[in-house]
Amino acid sequence: MNKLTKTQIKKIKKFALEYYKKIKEPEHGIEHANKTIKLAEYLAKKENANIQIAKLGALLHQFHNGRAVEKFLKKLKIDKKIIKQLVYCVECSGRENIPKAKTIEARVVYDADKLQVVGPFGIIREISCDMAPPRNRKFREALKHTKMVEKRCFETLQTKTAKKLAKQPHQFVLRFWKILDKWDKLKL
Repeated sequence: MNKLTKTQIKKIKKFALEYYKKIKEPEHGIEHANKTIKLAEYLAKKENANIQIAKLGALLHQFHNGRAVEKFLKKLKIDKKIIKQLVYCVECSGRENIPKAKTIEARVVYDADKLQVVGPFGIIREISCDMAPPRNRKFREALKHTKMVEKRCFETLQTKTAKKLAKQPHQFVLRFWKILDKWDKLKL
């Protein structure tokens, strides 16, 4: 398999960052991209995945649709096998497609994204995302939705490393929800 050149990598980064700048939800902006890349790199090392594919897949994951990514990568004359791997990471980044993921890199990218919804940081991020435009959920609706999303993200983690990382933060959040439910039932 051919390697990516520094110029190709630079153009991929520019392409992705331009896309992130246009995203209306700040929780899915450049900070999210950078965190996803760092997590993907860590997971890839622990899971013996291709680090370059995992990092670039993480950078491109927010597109969710592989066609735009594939079209762009073809313009850069990137090796077809690399394009296929990166597009596959993008296409498997959603919960509905992850059960079909056959590559460790796709599972790593998925986990790098979903780890950001697990635990205390994750619920704060998800609640703020739910209450802000364009979602505009009411507070109680955002809490209920966040509880469901955090649980679902934890349950669908794909790698041993991500499951291990998420276990303690998820347990903390379960205790938080239990306390919140008790407070809601208080009769004052």
